[in-house]
Amino acid sequence: MFDVIPEYIHIPSDEGEAAAFLQRLNAERPEIAASTEQQYAATGSARAVLESLVENGTFAGRISDDEARCYDEEIKRYEVEEQAKTKAADYGCD
Repeated sequence: MFDVIPEYIHIPSDEGEAAAFLQRLNAERPEIAASTEQQYAATGSARAVLESLVENGTFAGRISDDEARCYDEEIKRYEVEEQAKTKAADYGCD
């Protein structure tokens, strides 16, 4: 049996950041790129396009700016820990 893991999206409050995020999202998710590019051309608002991805069920919901910052900090901590483990393994210090 497979579990469904819902995807949530961060919609930046800044339109410029939202546009940059939408561009990255389109590169990572080519199956939605054509429709989101059309929506963006029609509306001129990346935030509106990202909101529509929640409304149409592409994403289960959205996370706040604060939650996104927390996730980003956690990712950075994890990356630092992994780099430290790799360096330790390179020097034979498991």
